[in-house]
Amino acid sequence: MPADLSLGPLIALRRRELGKSQERLAEQICAASGRMTVTKNEISRYEREERVPSADSLRHLAIALDLPLDKLERAAARARAQRRKQEPAPSAVTVDDNGLYGEEVETERRQVMRSLAAASLVVAGWPVGARAGVDLPRRITPEHVAELREATNLYRGWVSRHGGGGIRQHVSTLLEQASMMHSAATDDAVRRELLDSIADLAGLGAYISRDLEEHTDAREMYQLALQAAKAAGDRHLGAHLIVRMAGHNIELKQPEDTLGLLDAAQHAAKSVLGHGERANQLCIKAWANAQRGDAEAVKRAVGEAEQEFVRAEGSVSREWGRQHVTEAELYSLTGAAYVDLARKSAKHAPLAIERLKKAISLRGPANARNRTLDMVSLAEALFALGEFEECRKVAAQAGSQIDQLASNRLTRRLAELNERINAGPGLRPAFPSQAAKPNLA
Repeated sequence: MPADLSLGPLIALRRRELGKSQERLAEQICAASGRMTVTKNEISRYEREERVPSADSLRHLAIALDLPLDKLERAAARARAQRRKQEPAPSAVTVDDNGLYGEEVETERRQVMRSLAAASLVVAGWPVGARAGVDLPRRITPEHVAELREATNLYRGWVSRHGGGGIRQHVSTLLEQASMMHSAATDDAVRRELLDSIADLAGLGAYISRDLEEHTDAREMYQLALQAAKAAGDRHLGAHLIVRMAGHNIELKQPEDTLGLLDAAQHAAKSVLGHGERANQLCIKAWANAQRGDAEAVKRAVGEAEQEFVRAEGSVSREWGRQHVTEAELYSLTGAAYVDLARKSAKHAPLAIERLKKAISLRGPANARNRTLDMVSLAEALFALGEFEECRKVAAQAGSQIDQLASNRLTRRLAELNERINAGPGLRPAFPSQAAKPNLA
């Protein structure tokens, strides 16, 4: 696909590549935005460049077309320039640390709080009415629940690829919409499925908040998600959410809380946990023990995780757990565990490097954010080994990806790493003997 396409041709070409009709693309944008106002006629106007989408609509197009947002923004700028030959082309869009546009910061905050309130009321058994300007279907059907799930999965994929910046408000809007749909639904099975969707959306909202380092919001979202999963009778999703909370505590460097949550997940739903999910829990357990400095416990947990992962071959996970039970994730989490051990003793750095290089090799474009996080971890392991030049190269590679990603967690970790690198050349290498160093090729 040519790099200098204007927006209309870009949308049309990408839509055809994906085998989507204009009507199907419109439906997916409606699902992603939580608004049922986009039609195939609107898509046709975009493709003919009779109308250029707003910044908000470009985000939804990026999700539905699986394209980088900055690519669409540049194409939109070309389209505007062509329509207004006498005016300068629009400058690049300026975003804040969370990927938001100026006044959208407060708007996002209000929407997050509104969605938390609406979903909490519904989970507690109280109805919420449709907010002004929100048009709900006259009858809520399983097809509407399926659309909610599809939109949730689109956002989930977006976070893995780009990070959580710029979409938290949209996920919150979808959560509020699911809550209003639950109050309007009359069929018990549909209401139960909507509670499950609320749990999944709140869990995704928590994960996004973690990525933006809004940790208080993440905790509140996780608590809501757990309550909704319990109300829906979904022990499997409940256990998954507890494990995600354990992962959050790893980021907060609270290993004892992490281990407690992993035990709670095991007791809550041991009979429904698959081997892949068990492997993921053991990887997190290894990381928590690394933060405690217990190298033997790390080794045991990593070995058990690998055994469970082999047993999981061929099994199918539910959508909300699929990204956590991959081979890349196995090597990523255990590699990060050995990085934490290497901070205390550089003898663990070679194993960290080996595992993280494997994780990076397994990550595709759909996991660009996680791949870049793995690169930061790899650079940290190289630093612990005293391989300062190689560390700088890997950190520079990670830094070159930042402009395409919107993850405050990633930005902070890279900044902290760069501070250490700047002070690092005067340090003595951890392994003075060339033979003791791992093969970094």
